[in-house]
Amino acid sequence: MTDIENIHRSTGKTLIDMVNTIKGIYKDGVIKPLEELKIKENTEVIIVFSDEDKKKKTAFASAAGSWKEIDTETLKKHIYEDRKISLRGEAKL
Repeated sequence: MTDIENIHRSTGKTLIDMVNTIKGIYKDGVIKPLEELKIKENTEVIIVFSDEDKKKKTAFASAAGSWKEIDTETLKKHIYEDRKISLRGEAKL
């Protein structure tokens, strides 16, 4: 059983009832809150953090190979052909 499950069983609160989200910064081995904490001194907390660099790498990596089935020469040919099509009316001088 996880700590979160133990807390839930002991308090009767749902996880949503217990979650507060604040911004903080990790510096010199310490996580420092950037917002006021509305908790009692010496309260034990569970810290969950977002790794933005990992998100960016994951999004980029997930796109890798997505064009492998595309015939690039045919694609380029279609692009250049489509550029020749004019949707403008004839210019009147």
